[in-house]
Amino acid sequence: MTENVCFQIKRLTSNEVFLAKELAKMFGFTEGSKNQFFASENYVRQMLEKEDFHVIVALENNKLIGGLTAYEMKMFKRETTEMFLYEIEVAENYRQKGVGKGLIEFLKEICTTKGIVEMFVGTEKDNFPAKKLYSATGGMADENSVWFNYEF
Repeated sequence: MTENVCFQIKRLTSNEVFLAKELAKMFGFTEGSKNQFFASENYVRQMLEKEDFHVIVALENNKLIGGLTAYEMKMFKRETTEMFLYEIEVAENYRQKGVGKGLIEFLKEICTTKGIVEMFVGTEKDNFPAKKLYSATGGMADENSVWFNYEF
C-alpha cells in the first residue's frame, strides 16, 4: 500500500526562476556535471514567460518534490497543436505516491483548456516505471514508433 502525501501542483511563473533551476537539478543538470545547466536567470525567466512552454512542479510544504517540462508544437500538415511532454521527474522518496500522475493530469487539464487534443512522450524501452505511469494516465504505447537522437 502506498502512503498518501499532501502536495500542491502548479505551473511556474517568470518570478520563480529559482524553482525552475531546482527542477533542472532534479533532472540531472547540475553545475560541473556532464549535463551542466548553462541557462542564465534571464533566459530561464524568458522561457517561463512563454505561453507555449510549461514548467509544472509538485511542492510539499513549499519543497520541490517533482516536476515536468512540456512544449506546445504547432503542426505543419494540420491546423492543430500537440503537446510534447519533454521530461518528468519525481524525487525518489515521493515515487509511487501519486506525484507523477498528478503532474501529468495537471498538464492534461492545460491541454483540454487550450484545445490541444494530442500529447506525446517518449521513454526508453526498459523504463518500466515510466511506461506504467504513462499507461496509468491514459497514454497508449505506439509499438511502431522508434525515436532517433542526433547530437551535434
